[in-house]
This record gives sequence, C-alpha cells and structure tokens, in this order.
Amino acid sequence: MSDTFYTMAVVTAKDSRIDDLKSVLATLTEETRKEAGAIEYLFVHDQNDPNTFISYEKWANAEEESKRWHTPHLESAIEQLNDILVGNPIIYKGSQIT
Repeated sequence: MSDTFYTMAVVTAKDSRIDDLKSVLATLTEETRKEAGAIEYLFVHDQNDPNTFISYEKWANAEEESKRWHTPHLESAIEQLNDILVGNPIIYKGSQIT
C-alpha cells in the first residue's frame, strides 16, 4: 500500500472577489509546488459555479501534507482568504483506495 496522501478542498469566493481569489491561489500554487513532498498541486475552476474552485493535492505522505499547514505561504493565504471567501473551505483528506 502506498503512503501517498491526498487533499481536496472546495473554496467559494464572494461575487466581487473572484479575481482576488485567483491571485491568492496562483501564488499559493507556485509556492506549494516547491515544497518537499508535493507531488501534484492544482486548482480546478468549477464550470457550474464561477465563484467556486477545487484544489487537488497529491503528497508523498501524510507527514509532508501536515507540515505544509505551518508554511509562511499557506499561513499568508489563509489570512487573505478570510475576507475573500464565502464561509470556510471544505477540506477532504485521505488515502487512495483503488
């Protein structure tokens, strides 16, 4: 069994803040891809809701994914997102089953 660990998150911007969200996510993506253990990291724009974006993260293991929550770029993004998002992100974490 693989140690590979996955995280998916759903974030929704306030109507007037979509461009701000895209900017924060672009910076976050650029910096996260440099992290040890980051295999894949990207955001998908929901075709049914222009305010919603879904992250896809693939990490070497759960420990590497856990470390990322204490990086300056993620802490900065979280602070910025407080004023941009409608509600809190919905976050899913786990291991592949098939």
